[in-house]
Amino acid sequence: MRTFFISDLHFGHANCIRFDDRPWETVEEMDEGLIKLWNQKVSKADHVYVVGDFAYKNSRNVHSYVEKLNGYIHLIRGNHDKRSPEYESAFRDVHDYMEIPVMVSGVKCRVVLCHYFQPFYNSHRHMGIHLHGHSHRTEESTYEDQIKEMIRAKGIRCEAYNVGCMWQDYQPQTLEEIIARQGRKVDII
Repeated sequence: MRTFFISDLHFGHANCIRFDDRPWETVEEMDEGLIKLWNQKVSKADHVYVVGDFAYKNSRNVHSYVEKLNGYIHLIRGNHDKRSPEYESAFRDVHDYMEIPVMVSGVKCRVVLCHYFQPFYNSHRHMGIHLHGHSHRTEESTYEDQIKEMIRAKGIRCEAYNVGCMWQDYQPQTLEEIIARQGRKVDII
């Protein structure tokens, strides 16, 4: 069993194709492409934490997406996730904010999951890692990166990472992959 993270899939949201410059022409192609890429990486025994915006508030039943995806899917609500029993029943569990322990290179780390970037998240000075999404390929994501670097430049630990699917080749990633993608080293935590 492995643990993966991803956010901002936006199943059924045609506008995200243009907004994120996604490599698909239609929402149907995007949905099928996201499912294929997910299942290439995730086994049925794996756990995937979706850090918000799994599907757009659309007419398609969210269960039809979840049923096609491997693994146990945990949802951390984003601004585009419906707050309804029907929507939320598709997932193993649903939270607005969550903290979970994850082993990285033999070190137990607290992973703070919230759809929105938090510069000074719980346990940021003590083996904590913050995974977020929300900002897509926008000016805000550039500011988030600048804020993270300013905090680090002051000697304050800040291991916060955007796990938006557009930054992860549209596939869930392990914590080690997320850290490596940022050019960071696992031994810094």
